[in-house]
Amino acid sequence: MEKYPLVVLPADDNELEKTLAMAVDKSIDMIELRIDQFSNFDIKYIVEKAQLVKKYDFGMIATVRSKEEGGTDIQDEDRVKIFEAVVEYADILDIELTSKRINHKVIEIAKDEGKLSLVSYHDFEKTPEEDEIQKIIDDASALGADIIKYAFTVNSVEDVSRLMCVTAKNRDKKLVAIGMGELGRITRVAGFFFGSVLTYTYIGKSFAPGQIEAGRLIEELKFYGLRG
Repeated sequence: MEKYPLVVLPADDNELEKTLAMAVDKSIDMIELRIDQFSNFDIKYIVEKAQLVKKYDFGMIATVRSKEEGGTDIQDEDRVKIFEAVVEYADILDIELTSKRINHKVIEIAKDEGKLSLVSYHDFEKTPEEDEIQKIIDDASALGADIIKYAFTVNSVEDVSRLMCVTAKNRDKKLVAIGMGELGRITRVAGFFFGSVLTYTYIGKSFAPGQIEAGRLIEELKFYGLRG
């Protein structure tokens, strides 16, 4: 985690090896294994896919997103079991701030294995007011998050400005600040100037509104001097 910005490619289990080979070609830094999007939730199957990511020598974020924040309806107890099974292969475990029943546990699983925890928050309708964004950051920090990610739907230029300003005020923390939607695209590059440390991209099919395709994103980062 020394080198920023880091470019993260979300991937499910569909043709994963092909995706990983393309990710190598595109100079991707990390894979976000979106386990909640898998076709099979058998632990052995999930572990095999995690091992495949490590075989390609990528850093890995393990995500089992809750249904409420854009994932799949998997019982909290089963999500914990998945995190326990893949933590050996992951570098970061991503758990939602709103998953109050298990987020402490997932952070503990990461810490016990010497891995990082990423506490995330998503709003698919709006960008909250400044004090609300600050509360999300403060609450995630109080939980003991190593990285705090917040992704908001951007509906105006003012939303972008507010999102970036709050991020800049908290740049002493490791943050991932994302504006979703067309107007939010700028945050996926400009965010690094305000303190964001990761950006998410796609090859082929986008996982979130406003993501920039991998090849184009890398070129933009180079253009702005953010990548060699």
